[in-house]
Amino acid sequence: MSTWKWPASIPTPDIQWPQTFSVADLQERLSALMLELGLGPGSLYDEIVNARPDLAVHPECDWDADVRLGQDLCIAERAFLGERKRRMKASFADLMGVPESEVDERDLPIVAIAGSGGGYRAMLNTLGSLTAAKTLGVLDCVTYTAGVSGSCWALGILYSGVAGSIDPFDAAQHAKERIRVSYLDMETLDALSTPPTNRVRLTLRSGILRKAAGASGTASLVDLYGTLLSSRLYIPTDVTRLDPRHLSLHFYRRNLDNGALPLPILSAIQHVTPPEKAEAIREVTDEKALSVDREREESLEDEQQRLERNIRWLWYEFTPYEVGCDEIGAWIPSWSLGRRFMNGKNIERKPELSFTILAGIFGSAFCASLKHYFREIEPVLQLLPVQLYNWLEEIVTENEGDLGLIHPVLPDQLPNFLKGLDGQLRFGSPPNITEPETLGFMVNAAELNIPYYPFLRRNVDCIIALDASADSQDLWFSRAEELAAKHGLNTWPKGATFPARVHPGDERAGETSRVPPFEASSPDTANMKLAQTQESALAKQTDKQGSTEQRDMPDNAKTLSKPKPQLSSCEVWIGSSKAAEETASARLDDLDEAALMQRDGIAVVYIPLVPNERAVPSFDPFSISTWRREVTPDESQRLLDVAEANFSESREKIVRLLRAVWLRKKAARERRQWEARLAHLHGHIEDHVN
Repeated sequence: MSTWKWPASIPTPDIQWPQTFSVADLQERLSALMLELGLGPGSLYDEIVNARPDLAVHPECDWDADVRLGQDLCIAERAFLGERKRRMKASFADLMGVPESEVDERDLPIVAIAGSGGGYRAMLNTLGSLTAAKTLGVLDCVTYTAGVSGSCWALGILYSGVAGSIDPFDAAQHAKERIRVSYLDMETLDALSTPPTNRVRLTLRSGILRKAAGASGTASLVDLYGTLLSSRLYIPTDVTRLDPRHLSLHFYRRNLDNGALPLPILSAIQHVTPPEKAEAIREVTDEKALSVDREREESLEDEQQRLERNIRWLWYEFTPYEVGCDEIGAWIPSWSLGRRFMNGKNIERKPELSFTILAGIFGSAFCASLKHYFREIEPVLQLLPVQLYNWLEEIVTENEGDLGLIHPVLPDQLPNFLKGLDGQLRFGSPPNITEPETLGFMVNAAELNIPYYPFLRRNVDCIIALDASADSQDLWFSRAEELAAKHGLNTWPKGATFPARVHPGDERAGETSRVPPFEASSPDTANMKLAQTQESALAKQTDKQGSTEQRDMPDNAKTLSKPKPQLSSCEVWIGSSKAAEETASARLDDLDEAALMQRDGIAVVYIPLVPNERAVPSFDPFSISTWRREVTPDESQRLLDVAEANFSESREKIVRLLRAVWLRKKAARERRQWEARLAHLHGHIEDHVN
């Protein structure tokens, strides 16, 4: 290593502080901010927390909320579906190139667009893809959108109207303009602390101050992060257009009730694994490994499985209509999030939790695992001596399961709306979840970095997955397949032909071309496998924290293998409920029209964020890391152009797929109608004969 020299420049300058940084300036602004946050009369705290809320902005302060129990979609969402279908009919006919009279609303495919996590990179990828989808006529045929992390931010910009319209192009341009400045820049602090922007101050700070004034009396690092981030994303450059309702998730429904836009589903997860459970699993696992008694070993195996059934992640949905979790079967109106509940009813009336807090939760990547940190900075680490890089990579690979469960920052805490509902939640809900005062939420990256999960209960026909994440896709595809089996779905495309990784620069990209098929035969076994893959490693993590393994540097440096060929900019798989087709290829490119029409399963259109030399030569979109705090307008536009081009080049496959789904649903409906008429005719004949 003595011959190695530091590179002249680092290609991913993720940590960029202002060119002129004055400690005195920072101290002055922070002092002003602390003065404003004082609790005395006339302070900003007094103005926001103690004053009666403006009912024109917060009409929910006159409403009471109940917890809705069950797994069905809420009435508001069902009404939306009817309106959206009526709006989609003409657009779908145009996309298919047929007269509108040939399209029956009942046959329309239910299409969803799912945006991955990945910070500003994912946000821009989602906005660029939505822009292309709108231009191509695809977005007007979509029923749902969903996001994780940065894609949640993108949907927030679009649906809030902060860009001045609900056009994805305008939302993308707003994002490009606003993220040119870091949320840690002096300009941002000025907006929070100086008098000329009083309306901005009131709008931004109300969320974190109201949360701090709640029963728990705490505001977390995640809350502060969300407030600073929102000062860039959800405040218009022209502050005269500022509307406090831009920060209301409930207010987003103004463009949903009439079916004008797809329904957005934002998401976060709750980790329901107490430390004592992890320790108990570790002890049982260790004892089982040392046991020589077969009967005792089987007993310990049963005990381990019993413990693992109570340890898992819970996926929560946040829509403009409701917030809740289908595994628990409990939901509250989105405008009541942040209130305290008891026995299924709110015990206080207060303004809706600000989107500034939700933005922090949705993007709390620093609550993610150490494994994710390593994968994000991996391109920079490859600049190190080969021997050193291989040593680090080997350690991370061998301990990937453990590092994936170590979270440096605790999840954000919100009031527990499940309190007092003992015995009323869905069977299998975590024990004692109705007891804590708060529930902890964090970004979904630790569980599933593409939001397939919300669509498993919504009878979706096609999911268009926009992937800008830096993670291995074999995990996300396999996890989605496990979750589908857990829900009793046998129509999810089998993962045998899914790629391992897709973005460039990964020397292991082609190492595993096929993911082992999932073998769960029932929802119960799927649930067990899911618990084991998520949580068995947690016990190992507890053990690892107790001792540090010493490892020597490898003696001989290995050469990095050449990057494997990239995946194409669009891959499509479609599942089937027919056992005979499970072993056949699920790839659209491998199916003729007859075989395609026979497949009745869920289709996944996978569009990864890969370089597009035709659209933007010599640009790698992964040069924009998840951890970037600002992105130059030129970088933003390049990434937007790549995303638009990748989606546009996918149009032919998308249209072919949707046409097949439409014709299959149409044929199935007509067959049912024919059978019903035939049964009616037989009944009429029998009545006449008798």
